[in-house]
Amino acid sequence: MKSIIKCGLLLLAIGASTVSCEDMFTADNTLVTTNLAPQDTLYQMMGIIKRMQKLADRTVLLGEVRADLVDVDPIHSTVDLQELAANNVSLENIYNQPDDYYGVINSCNIYLANVDSMRNSQGTRKYFEKEILAVKSFRAWCYLELLKHYGEVPYVREPVLTSDQAKNIVASGKKENMATILTDMINDLKNFRATENNDLIHTYGNGLTFRSIKLSQMFIPVRALLAELYLWRGSYTNSQEDYINAIRMYHDFFTFPGEEIATGDYRVEWTSRTASRPTYTSIYNGLFTASTLCAGVLPMESSAFYGTVSNLKNIFCSTDSNNYYPAVMASKRAKDISNAQDYCQLILGSGGLPEVYMREHDANLYSDYPTMEGDLRLYSVSDGTENVGDNSSNSRENSSYNRMYYLNQKYGDNTNGNAYPSYIPYFRYNILYLHFAEALNRGGFPETAFAVLKYGLSHYIMSNRNIISQDEFDRLCLITSLGFTVQEPKYTGELLSKTTGTAVIWSSDVFATRTLISMDQVNPSIQNEGGNRLQVGIHSLGCGNTEYDENYYLDDAETKAGLKVHVDSIEWEEVPRLSRTSTHEDSVEYDRVVAYNKWAAAENIQKRDSVDSYNVAYLASDNIRAKRQARVAQLILEEEALEGVFEGHRFYDIMRYQMQEKGGAALGSTITMPAYIEDKYGATTKMVGKPWFLPLPTR
Repeated sequence: MKSIIKCGLLLLAIGASTVSCEDMFTADNTLVTTNLAPQDTLYQMMGIIKRMQKLADRTVLLGEVRADLVDVDPIHSTVDLQELAANNVSLENIYNQPDDYYGVINSCNIYLANVDSMRNSQGTRKYFEKEILAVKSFRAWCYLELLKHYGEVPYVREPVLTSDQAKNIVASGKKENMATILTDMINDLKNFRATENNDLIHTYGNGLTFRSIKLSQMFIPVRALLAELYLWRGSYTNSQEDYINAIRMYHDFFTFPGEEIATGDYRVEWTSRTASRPTYTSIYNGLFTASTLCAGVLPMESSAFYGTVSNLKNIFCSTDSNNYYPAVMASKRAKDISNAQDYCQLILGSGGLPEVYMREHDANLYSDYPTMEGDLRLYSVSDGTENVGDNSSNSRENSSYNRMYYLNQKYGDNTNGNAYPSYIPYFRYNILYLHFAEALNRGGFPETAFAVLKYGLSHYIMSNRNIISQDEFDRLCLITSLGFTVQEPKYTGELLSKTTGTAVIWSSDVFATRTLISMDQVNPSIQNEGGNRLQVGIHSLGCGNTEYDENYYLDDAETKAGLKVHVDSIEWEEVPRLSRTSTHEDSVEYDRVVAYNKWAAAENIQKRDSVDSYNVAYLASDNIRAKRQARVAQLILEEEALEGVFEGHRFYDIMRYQMQEKGGAALGSTITMPAYIEDKYGATTKMVGKPWFLPLPTR
């Protein structure tokens, strides 16, 4: 894009950064001055966004390259990337530069110090509340990233304007942990005007766009950010209250009236039982060109002439610039996780009746494209290799360039050559849905969390007591929503005893289960659940009709064996027929049989109710709930790998899982892997025993 800054920020002087032992806290702040006037706030805000651009690539790489889903080419990669892959990061590594984060934080602190005073003195309170919230969101995001990278970091809320201030901060050696800083960030953000969503949406430029990105999309959604802060703090402190607050904020983000967000139906699927190649919709054909599927994006420049460009395409894809040798590619672990999944197809069989077909796990069937086995998302993203041969259009036609062309669809496509990615997402909707499932599961709602994976949340699913029990639904409805009411008449009967209007209710106007002809034949009640929004189980995006896959389960055989099955133990008697020739004795016998059958029915109902009550209590027991939570936690972590590979989440997904299992304070300084991963996929030598956190430079 032509520089964002060109649209006004050229009015500001851009000086050189100061370099000293304190430069982590005295970053160049010429883009954010201390002489603010109301008309300058747009330019100052864009100055902060420009600083954020430096953080984009490293946010992805620090979260992905240190984990187990990618390998780094030892020949065609930089020493800095190789250090990340080995989890042996030096103080000089270019990705280990917290000063860029503190540069943004200091810019935010300067902005807030001046806009706060200007807000009170010039009577523009409502306008600047929105501005302040946006800047506080940028600051909170930066601190969350720093805490994920370093564990404990210096915490600075006031502007650092002199070298003496910076020296004092460095000399103190004081650092704060995740619980302390996130608590402060949450308190900064949680009192937003929840009833007026327009207060959270920036409309700078009357709809102006840069590289097809609306200015309003360049800000971090407050509800989504708060949900993430609560989830991370809950993972660190093992606080049930934090998980409940995360559930509330994810719900409110996804279901704000008029702005509802569903998973969408951008899936990869086999079109028939005999198809040789799957088909897929455009979401995976260049993920980062679909900004409408992201909750806030960090825009990048189109040319280094204008500022910071993203180099992720040159790292993940074959380009002219890297002689077709990408530095980072999918690892064996990523392929093993993908291949291990079951692909379920609902097909029309003989007589036009639907049948469930499970695709074979036979590597010989997929020898040309091994990642076609199992989940199809990895194939659709990264298995597009082709032999470019000696007639390649590459200007470097010599022995140094790779004859095989490797394309990672999340960072490029075949149509734009060496074009830089337009932006990096802060959050992608489906990743947020998986984090929502984490909060639900850890908060005590494993059935609903599992529904996110297998079915998608819709009225049909939320009202199906074989999927989400009455006990779990009732407890969900006790979670109050912040600041707005979701009216749902379909649930009125169940909510008579609850606080209708403040309960968390999944509206049928919000979510819709995917409608397929074959599915309609199996269950016609699934049709037309709330309009055209498409809500599906996240696992279905790469594994077919997961809702019909019996191998994708919540309860194992042992748990199911503990359920009681009711069988009517009292048989009915056949009622005799009376006619004009019936005797008095016949009438007496008739009355006896009718009375007996009524008694038998009542007894059977009572026994059935007793069995039902037992099963409800059994499934709601602490032991079974804990077992379900453990199962769902593993499924979520695996799904996060399938859906989020290459996007910079994996290292921190594993970290958060281990925090949740052990408690954040007991995480330890060295990496341990979840036991189920090691049992299922083998040892993870590149991670185990290495440090969780980067060494924090003090320069």
